Order: sequence, then structure tokens, then C-alpha cells
Amino acid sequence: MEVRGPLGVLLPVVLGIAVIGFFSGTAPKEYDMEQPAEVPHVEHPEDIPQARTYRELRDSPRGNGSGWSEGVAAANSAMPAIVDAVELVDTAKDDALAHRAARRAYDGAPPTIPHKIRQGSAAECLACHEDGLRMGQRRAPMRPHDAYTSCTQCHVTAVTPMPGGYDLEVDPRNVANSFDGLPSPVMGPRAWDIAPPEIPHTSQMRERCHSCHGVNGRDAIRSSHPWRQSCTQCHAPNAEKDRRPGL
Repeated sequence: MEVRGPLGVLLPVVLGIAVIGFFSGTAPKEYDMEQPAEVPHVEHPEDIPQARTYRELRDSPRGNGSGWSEGVAAANSAMPAIVDAVELVDTAKDDALAHRAARRAYDGAPPTIPHKIRQGSAAECLACHEDGLRMGQRRAPMRPHDAYTSCTQCHVTAVTPMPGGYDLEVDPRNVANSFDGLPSPVMGPRAWDIAPPEIPHTSQMRERCHSCHGVNGRDAIRSSHPWRQSCTQCHAPNAEKDRRPGL
């Protein structure tokens, strides 16, 4: 088909420019490769520390003589060994049970959170309470149940500000009531003198016995044989407390 008029003149010009640009763009060219200037070596004074690698930062102490490791998991080294003896005094168990009850509205209630938190995700809570750890004189107990996506759905803070940054003059949780919950359990009964004691509390949400009775538990309620793997093999749950009468 013959193209006439201005289009017939413009089309060959465009095609010619495209062909010339293609061959000129793909033709080999010689580049002037200049060698980079040499960086002079500078001797650093001995009192200026060299930058550490990421591996060294992870394994080195934080700060000057602080002794704290970069990893939170390293704090687990402060926990007692699994074979360490359990030392008890006369009032140790009463003090431990009173401290435990002080953070609960009643026996079986979720304990309150004794420190400030950010209500973001369960990951921040599990950083310390996944397996439990100790930092100095403070002890973070292991969670006694499987992980849930929202810890603050059951556990509320005992201090202000509230989650979200609200610092209230009057805490809305301070509401008087006449509810009287069950007392904290002390020790389960034994079928005979040397028999393993029965579990004196409910087992729901307390499936991980070593959260309270393991090596990171308080000595008063810590097991003398935490290396055993199946607690209910010897210690029977209470059917009445688990609301399973007749079993």
C-alpha cells in the first residue's frame, strides 16, 4: 500500500532514526577505566576501640563492665541447675503462697502484671515468660499454659499507666465488691505416708507444671526432682477441682 502526503515523508525519517539509534547504541565502546586512588593507611590510637562485628556484638557485654549480655536468653544462666538442692526454711512456703495470692483476685484467677507494658503483641511477653529467666534479684516465671495471641485479654496491669499510655487519676479497676474466692491451695492429700501428693489445684491452664515447680520456681514450692518429664504419672489431678466428679 502506497502512503502519500506528509505521513509518507515522516515515516521513513522515523524508521531511519530508529535504525541508526539501535546500531549506535549496541556498538562496542572503549571506556577509560581510571584506577581508584589508594586509601592511605592510618594508625589508630590504642585507646580507640575498633568497630565490632555483629557476631561479636551478640556475644559481648553491653556497656563498660555491666556484665549484661546482648541476648535475653543468656539470662537463663542465672537460674538454678536441674540437680541443685532445694533449701527450705520454716516460713518459706507461707511467704511464697502469700506472695502468689497477692497478685490474684482469687485462686485460679490470672495474676496481675506487676510492671508497665505495651499492649502490642504476645511476643514482648514471651520474650521473658516463654521459658522463664532471672535477671539479678528479679524472676520472670514461665507461662503455665500454651501461648495465646493476646496476654492482656486475661492478665491486666497492676500499675499505671494503663496499656495504651492512659495515665488515669482514678483506676477504674478499684471497685469494691463482696466476692470471696477460694483460698490458695497448700498441699494435696496423700493416699499413704510416702505416696505422691495429689495435685491440690485445677489443672486447666496449668498444664506446664514446671512453670511453678521447676528450677525457676520459688524454693518453697519447687520440686525436688524437676528432671522428671511426666508429673501426672505420679501426681494425680483432683477430679472435683477440675469439675469432673465421678472420674
